[in-house]
Amino acid sequence: MNNINLKNLERKAYLSYHQDGILDFFIGFNILLFGLWILADMVYLAGAFVAISTPIYAQMKKQITMPRLGYVKFAPSRTAKSQKTILLLLIAGFLAFIPGVFLFVTTDMGIQAPIQFLIDYGMIVIGVAGMVLITAVAYLTELRRLNAYAVLFLVLFMSGHFLSYPFAYYLIALGTTILVSGAYLLINFQRRYPLHLGDEMHVQG
Repeated sequence: MNNINLKNLERKAYLSYHQDGILDFFIGFNILLFGLWILADMVYLAGAFVAISTPIYAQMKKQITMPRLGYVKFAPSRTAKSQKTILLLLIAGFLAFIPGVFLFVTTDMGIQAPIQFLIDYGMIVIGVAGMVLITAVAYLTELRRLNAYAVLFLVLFMSGHFLSYPFAYYLIALGTTILVSGAYLLINFQRRYPLHLGDEMHVQG
């Protein structure tokens, strides 16, 4: 019974720790920025910014979340889930790279069927793949609100199959929505857990 109670308490602490919206804010911001970089033909900057944004995310957790909830050390089982989530994202990135190489090779060989399929049904493929990936992350992290982002991803890119707007516009719409959602959660989090003067002096020190 005590073991069950401890697990429930840990789960509540974990969910509270991730109710600050910082993760949503960074995901949305990166997607939005990626869409803008596509429009500006500056996609090569994306990788560099992701590398820079990771320590910024950690610093925001340190400055905003920890002073309000304290330092939280989760059980090995939950840490393992986080590691699985990171591994899943890395695998997804690698798998996304393979079709690009395949399309480049086949097109260079004069085989047009794969690239034509991508032109005809690429938005559907992206929508379904994105939904599956985000749903898997939601399951591993237990952050159920990510399921709403998965549905939004699917709806936006499925709509793109029937509309003629540039691909970047859908990324901008998706990123903006998630960013605004993250900002809303962040404001509510700060109101729910106000930082007292003593805590502010401790953080600044």
